[in-house]
Amino acid sequence: MKPLTSYGPAELAHGPMFVGFLFNAILYGAVVLQSYLYYTRFTNDERWKKIFVSTLLVLDTVNTSFDFAYLYDALIIHFADVPFLTKATWLFAIDPITTATISCLVQLFYAWRVRILTGNPWLASIIAACSLLSLAGGLGTTIEVLKTPQFTDFIHFKSVIIIWLAAACATDLLITAILVKHLLGQKTGLDSDILIDRIIRVTMQTGLATVLCATISLILFLTDPIGLHLAFNFPLCKIYTNSLLSSLNARGAQRRGSADSADTGLVVSKNWRASLPPPPVPQFYSQPLSIEVESVTTRVSDVDTMGLGPVVRERRRSEVCNLGLDAGASSDSKSH
Repeated sequence: MKPLTSYGPAELAHGPMFVGFLFNAILYGAVVLQSYLYYTRFTNDERWKKIFVSTLLVLDTVNTSFDFAYLYDALIIHFADVPFLTKATWLFAIDPITTATISCLVQLFYAWRVRILTGNPWLASIIAACSLLSLAGGLGTTIEVLKTPQFTDFIHFKSVIIIWLAAACATDLLITAILVKHLLGQKTGLDSDILIDRIIRVTMQTGLATVLCATISLILFLTDPIGLHLAFNFPLCKIYTNSLLSSLNARGAQRRGSADSADTGLVVSKNWRASLPPPPVPQFYSQPLSIEVESVTTRVSDVDTMGLGPVVRERRRSEVCNLGLDAGASSDSKSH
């Protein structure tokens, strides 16, 4: 591993930070698009859900704006100012608390969903406690950054960063495991299992995406002396928001695939079978059915060994008979 003195002044932290901000900005565009789709498609949702989505959008906007402001301040306004590049400012310190707040809100929403689906308040309480612990770690990280702004000294308050990211990972794994277990219990071996399998797949993808990003960020922070972890930490909050909005917007596809339209989102409710429509009743028709029978008789004569002889075919066409499928049609045909 290269010594820290061999890196450029902006290479230690601002290089990975710039890459992370690039993904942050791209995912922010996806957040705006998904928010627009949510407000146009689900106009009948409860007001608190709309306020909740608006809150996430505002927090993501604040997060992206402050990240951009810090990078502009460090790389443009303080260009070639080496002492400035070695320290974080209050603009940078806003990132941990906004990321932790967004992840906490999303996890609390999933805790409410688990409470509604499983009917188990203890599971929801455990999820909420882990989420609040992660929020506390994010707040502690912001305070420590303000107290110790040198990027190379961040390792001195690694305990609060470990609490922040490890608690977030544990919460996401717990949510994913509970939802997948619940969905597997809803399978009946019928055609509806296709819908359940699709929901399980989406649940695992959205849950494991946040776990993977937070885990990589934590491992790089503990093992790499430079700020490579910032490339994964900066877009983390956008992954949380996109995972929630994708589950809310997927309810349209769920309704097309199933009769269930539960407000809990992309999860099958307990009494979804009762909402299924009754099976179609077979219909019988009383109109007579006309069948035309054709018999063919073929007679081959005077065929020589070269295959040049004539072939004579005779066709006889039988009468058309009517078959009635009800008693009334049968009696009419007998009378005639």
